[in-house]
Amino acid sequence: AAFGNSANAPKKVAVFGGTGYVGSAVCERLIQKGYDVTAISRRGTNPKPNDTNLNQVKWVKGDATDPSTVKKIVNENDAVVHAIGLLFDVDSGLTNLNKIVSGSGSLPDEKSTYDNITRKTMFNVCDAIEAKMGPFSKKEKFPLCFVSAAEAGWPDVAGGSFVENTLAPDWLKQ
Repeated sequence: AAFGNSANAPKKVAVFGGTGYVGSAVCERLIQKGYDVTAISRRGTNPKPNDTNLNQVKWVKGDATDPSTVKKIVNENDAVVHAIGLLFDVDSGLTNLNKIVSGSGSLPDEKSTYDNITRKTMFNVCDAIEAKMGPFSKKEKFPLCFVSAAEAGWPDVAGGSFVENTLAPDWLKQ
């Protein structure tokens, strides 16, 4: 199993950002490994309706910038994967490219900065886990995985080489 082989290994895994390029691949892999997967995204819909594995995922519409939404999802699961990311935030000046390079085809709004989308949503997940674990919890650990493709380049995305070699500013490629 992806999280271990013990009897205490997680059974239910929440994937925040499950409709994205990385998140949907994580969902698919977890289903293949036998986990009960809930994917949370702004749309809450399967990005590949013809995919046998992704059809087994529970798709939930939710806003990870809302701490109460995150807390509810964390409380219902045994482990969390945070796969929310933004390749081009509003500060990059390249937001329209997200429609091409984003796995979910999302377009950011004026509040869509790296800090608001990636960091703050991860902090919401951490806060929810801390609240769940609390001082009276019998569990010592709560599996959490943070993944991001924001710094990985775009070799497998349509037009990715063009973006990487022609449009992406040097600071983003570092």
